[in-house]
Order: sequence, then C-alpha cells, then structure tokens
Amino acid sequence: MRSPFSSVLFVTVILVSSTFASTTMSINNSGVVGGKWFDYIVIIMMENHDINYTYGVSNPSWNKGSTNTCLGNCTYYDLLANSNVLAKEYTRDGINGCSIGCYVAITSGYGDTTQGCNDFPPPSPSCSLLQKANIVDSLEGAGLSWKAYMEDYPMQSGCSNTFSGNYEPIHNPFIYYADIWNTARCQYIVNANSPVSQTTCGLTPLPTDSGFLNDLNSASNAPNYMFLTPNRVDDNHDCNDVSVGNAWLNQIVPQILGSTLFKTKRAALFVTFDEPGCTNAVPTCPPSIPELYSVWASNSVTKTGFKSVNSYTHYSALRTIEDNWRLQPYLNATTDGAANNMQEFFL
Repeated sequence: MRSPFSSVLFVTVILVSSTFASTTMSINNSGVVGGKWFDYIVIIMMENHDINYTYGVSNPSWNKGSTNTCLGNCTYYDLLANSNVLAKEYTRDGINGCSIGCYVAITSGYGDTTQGCNDFPPPSPSCSLLQKANIVDSLEGAGLSWKAYMEDYPMQSGCSNTFSGNYEPIHNPFIYYADIWNTARCQYIVNANSPVSQTTCGLTPLPTDSGFLNDLNSASNAPNYMFLTPNRVDDNHDCNDVSVGNAWLNQIVPQILGSTLFKTKRAALFVTFDEPGCTNAVPTCPPSIPELYSVWASNSVTKTGFKSVNSYTHYSALRTIEDNWRLQPYLNATTDGAANNMQEFFL
C-alpha cells in the first residue's frame, strides 16, 4: 500500500521503448494444447478494499459509522458477483510488501517483496529486480502468449517504472522481474487506453480501454493470458468510496464478456483485490476484514449464481492458471504449489 502521491518526486524514471504497438502485434497460438477449464484468461486486480467494503448493501452516503455495507455505490459489484461465482473466503494470506507484493505473489508465488518497492520501483537502491521465476516464464515455456495492459501507461509499449499521471508502476508486477525488465519481453507490456482527464474519485470521464478491447475482438491479437491494470482512480486506490471502481467495472466487464473472444472461445475473467483496508485516512474507514471480493465470470466455462466458502488466496488463483495449462513444476512449491486450485468454480 502506498499513499497516492508520496513517491512521485523521488522515483527514478527508466523507459525502455518498443517499436511494437499493441494494435499491430500479432499473437500466434497455433499448436498450443487447450486448457483444462479455459483457453484464455483476463485478470483484473482492484485496490485496497475488503469484501465488506465492496459487496452487500450499497451505502452511497457512507461514513465512518457504516458497517457491513458497501462504501458507496456497489450495485455492479453485487450484480457481477451474484450472476457469476464469488469466492467469499479469498484473502491475501500474509503476503508481504503489498501493494506490489500482492501483484508479485499472484504472478510468481513469491510472497516476500520488500516494502520499499512500493516507493521506489526497480532498479533502485530500495528495490532490486526480482530474480524469480514468474508466470511469463511458465507461459512462454508452454508456447502460450501473454500481454499486460496498463491504463494511462506513459508509452505505447515497453517497460516504465515512473509514476506518471494515474499510472502506478507498483500495480505492474511485470517490470519487477529481472528476466522481463529491459528485454524484448517489454514489448508485451502495453498501453490499454487513450488518455482522458480524470478527476480523483470523480465518476466521469472514465477511460475507454480501446487497446485492450481491440485485442479481445481480434482472434489474431488476443493472447492466452491477459493482465489488465486499471489506473489508480479506476481501481479504487485513491478513493475510499468504491463508486468509481463500480462504474468502471460496469463499463469494462460487459465489453469483455461481449467481446468476440469471450463469445466464441473458452475464455474466463477473474476480478479480485490486492489487499483489504483503505488508502486514505479521510474519511475514516470502518473496521476492515481480511476477505477480498473475488469473482470468476465467463459466458461458458464458469458456473452461475455460485458462492464458495472455501479458503483461497492469491496463490490459489496462480495455482488455478498453472493447473489449467499444466504448467509444472509450480513456480513456488510452498505457496502456489501447496495452494488449492479454484476448480469448483468451473463447469
């Protein structure tokens, strides 16, 4: 967790440009063995709220005395969860160094990222590049394709560790890995949207993630693994009130589920949060609980109207992806390797 603007003046900026634009980069998935439950996945990670703040009775005028209610308008959070499948006991499970530590955990199984990496992304004196195997290694080793889509990314494609506009490098785990940073793999970290002028916690305007959506509507450009990072307004990071995140999900998720890929292929969407709590001290948040809003959705591969009370973590989500595509050995034998996968949510 990082205060919204604490590190803007101090972080070192390093940009590695790429000549490959997301709208022209072709993906070749020929010859790849199909997944057990899905052949494509989109992962969206929201920020800094537990399930108590994002699911339940909407409270548009919430205050520090509100309990067991959504902090703002959460009507779409509720609709998405109730229409699809909700993991009611999904937690971060003691992962260190969140925010970025949670993003690293769900992409590598490593749970001990240094807290300083939230203020000074690598390479920096406070945060060294991680010499860790990660999901990109596993995907590419199996002949599977991937892309990471960043809202408000300061470049069309490449690696950027600068706090620029509403882009948060601490929500981009891929630039933290030594075998991705400053390599040809950077071309698969791309801008998700055209820039808009967004007021903090304001409901309009919301960015249209055209770069991401164009890929979803093109069989040749859609990679198997897609990680979509909203900007720090859309993901609720800067806003204790969840209404903006609710509005953003209400805009983007129907377009995901209505895309060519999701209507014609075995594709799954996973929406979760990095950690519980709130970002800002004002207004004061109600008491937090450890469980995180976590939903699987699809048109054909997941159940509907199903809620689970089994315990899951970010390692479970990673294990599910590994088991789906038979990506063994597991990245970390004691974390994702020891976690339960989430197979009960699939048909």
